[in-house]
Formats: sequence, structure tokens, C-alpha cells
Amino acid sequence: MNKLRRTHVVWSFETSCLTDALIRTIDPNKVDAIRIVSKHGEIDRVREICRRIKREVPMAKEKLPLLVDLYDRVRGMVVGLEGSKEFKFGDIIKVSPEKGQGDLTIRTEEWPDLFAVDHSVYLANGMVVCKTKEVKKDHVVLEVVQGGVLHNDCDVVVPATKKQIRIDTVPEDAWKAASDPDIDYLILPSIEDAADLEKVKKRLEAQPNSPWLLLKVATKGTLKNLEELLPFVHGVVISRVELAMRMDPALVPMVTKEVIQKCNDYAKMSIVASEMLGSMRHNVTPTRAEVSDIANAVFDGADAVVLSEELAYGKFAEKGVALAVKTIEDAESSTTQGLNWVKKHPEITTEIEAVTFAAYRAAYRNQAKGIVCITKAGNTALHLSSYGVQTPIIAVTMSPDVVRRLRLVRGVVGILLDEAPDIEQVFPIINSLMTRKTWLSDGDRYVFVSVSLSSLGKEASNLFTVQQIQ
Repeated sequence: MNKLRRTHVVWSFETSCLTDALIRTIDPNKVDAIRIVSKHGEIDRVREICRRIKREVPMAKEKLPLLVDLYDRVRGMVVGLEGSKEFKFGDIIKVSPEKGQGDLTIRTEEWPDLFAVDHSVYLANGMVVCKTKEVKKDHVVLEVVQGGVLHNDCDVVVPATKKQIRIDTVPEDAWKAASDPDIDYLILPSIEDAADLEKVKKRLEAQPNSPWLLLKVATKGTLKNLEELLPFVHGVVISRVELAMRMDPALVPMVTKEVIQKCNDYAKMSIVASEMLGSMRHNVTPTRAEVSDIANAVFDGADAVVLSEELAYGKFAEKGVALAVKTIEDAESSTTQGLNWVKKHPEITTEIEAVTFAAYRAAYRNQAKGIVCITKAGNTALHLSSYGVQTPIIAVTMSPDVVRRLRLVRGVVGILLDEAPDIEQVFPIINSLMTRKTWLSDGDRYVFVSVSLSSLGKEASNLFTVQQIQ
């Protein structure tokens, strides 16, 4: 086995574009995870797609994690466009919920409360930006302040009128995704109240199959309360495009870096999303800005980047995935550019922090070829990854689900162990496993870590040692 990329690529699909032919192009050796983006009421279709991917795509069940959004209702959508339509700065647009009654037709359940006078309206994730001039019973008048091109079925977003998301408003039908064994990660909407996340955690603890939780960061409220929210989830998905609609867009790059750093402080995953290679829906090459976004995510220490769902609609989807992988490999091979943010002086308050930080430093001082940890639920691997260590982390676990989910954690490769070893047999078994399933070979040093792992003995034990494969 060769060393893996530390930063991973998530290929995003909308349910409407996932044809049989597209499913057959999914290759777990070329992409690290799949995200399914759905519309309201499509959860049964999403679950069926997940089942098909796990059963029909070779090696998907073993190594391809699937991410699904719990619930993220689209408030408005442009409909009835035939082809594309361009709008320029200063254009006046009459918008109506009835076809043929205006320049644009919008489907929404919130008419006319979706709009507010003098507030911004973002069409197609900000491709066209307008100001609301008038709100009438049967139409709304918008003025274009940023021109662009619109396509059918694009979203309509008005941040000023969007209410705070509460977990009690999520339809019961959507929770089917939270108990589906084929779903590895559940992406929660941008919840702002820790009490809501506590309810989700308790709900999932009461069921046999529980996916790992990711919290979307898309509002100022979520950003403000992030420290209170992180203990309830495994990580976050940073929606840069939604943040840019709610704050000065110039602040979003720095906010992204700060969120990644905060996740490292709490040993949580950070995944950067929005508009990654979206231009390749129509073009064979991406923009310079899109390539820079991917490279910057690597340097910022993100666990993964999410490619735009727009990419899957075009002819160059597979080329886009390959380009994202190459961009990451080139960035990670740089000898002059290190991580922008590193947890250099972490606050050590728990046993797992003490043991994993000592292991991280020992790996550097001993020039170890790997850090090997035994983990039941993946927490030890998450803590080791949070230090930004360049040494590859090999997480040995008895859970196939944990092996698959760890594929999205920065710098970690999961290895399945058939049964838990006794403490007396652990090193011979681990040495054999390393030589058979990893790049380690005779004479290589590695740091071994286990934290409060009762499977190594009758009582919980913390173990940290430097070993050499013989």
C-alpha cells in the first residue's frame, strides 16, 4: 500500500443527475467520498441511491463513505427558463409566482414573505445578485446589482428573511437518513443552539446505527456559537457561498481559516465546500481561483474539499475529480509551504490529549515512519490528526464502519483488525498487520498508541511506545 493523500476529495451529486451511467463511473480509488444533495421530500430516493452505490460500485462498501444532508429546504427556485438567461447590472426584473406574469417565475411556499424591500436577493448561489425594490401581492421588482447568467432550477436565497433553523422543525421523514446503515455521515443544517444538537445526539444514541455528525457552518449564529456546538459533532462542513451571502465576502477566506483552526483545537474534522470546480460543468479547464481554493484548503489544514454538485451535470466531471486530486498532491508535495495553522501549544486537559500529543512529538523526534493507533470509534485517530502531523497515521479498528469513515480524516488510513488482541499478543499482531497492509517494512520505526482501550486487557489501559518492525 502506498501513502495516501492527507487531504481528501468529496464528489457531490444532486439526486436528479445520478443516472445509472454516472453511478458506474464512481471509483473509490479515484475519489474519497460521495455526497448526495437532495431536495425536500426525496429522502427515500437518497437512501435507495446510497444502497445502490454500496452494492453496485466495487469496493464501495469497504472504502467509500457516503455523506447525506439531513434537511436543508430550498426556500425558492427559478423555474420555467428555457436554456440560460443573462442579466446585466442595472436591469429591472419583475418576478412572479405565476408563469408568464413576469421576467422570472419563482416557485416558493413563502410568497411574498420570501422577499424584503432594500434587502439582497441571491440567485444561483450569488451568480446574480439583486436588491428588492418593491414587494406586491402578485409580483416583486428586483434591481440587478451584480450581473450574470441564470439556468433553470437555480436557488433563490434571501438571508434577511431566513429564520433560525431549529431541530424541531425538521420533518420526521428526514430522520430516516439518521438510521440508515448505508449512510456514513449526516450533515446537519446550520444549527445555532447547542441544546438542539444535544437532542440530535440523544436521538442517535438510542438507535443501533448512528452515522457520524457534521454540522454545516453557514450562518453568523453558528459561527458565534461554534465552541458550544463542536462537542456534539464529529466535524463541520464550511459552506463558503452561504457565509458570503450573510457577511462581507472578503471576510470568508479568513473565517474559513479560523473555523479550521477551531476544529483542530477540538479534534474535529473540517470540510471546505462551495463552488469547487463548478465552472467545469461547462468548461474543460477550471478558473485559477477554483484551483487556488483547493490548494489553500490543503495549506489551511482542512480534512477534505467538496466539489460543486454543478460539476456532475457536465461532460468533464471525471476530469474535474482527477484535477482536484492532482492539485492536492502538488500542494502536499510542496517543500516550502507548510500548514498555515498548526496546533503548536495545545491545551492538555484529558488523558487522550496527553497520550496523543506525546505520541505526536515522539514520532517527530524518532523520525517514525508511521503512528499506529488502535481505536474503537475513531476518536484517537481524530486527536492525532488534529496536530497537523506529517507522519502518516494508521488507525487499526475492529469496525468496518470506522475504517470507511476514517477515510475522510486528514492523514489517516484505516485498517480492519478481525478481532481484538490480548495485550500480550498486540505487538506481533500489529507488526504482521503493518507489513501486510501498509507501506511499513522490516526495520521501520513506528509509534504505537492506545487510549483507554479495554479490548487490550481486562481493564482500560493507556499505552504509548516506540516500536520497530522485525
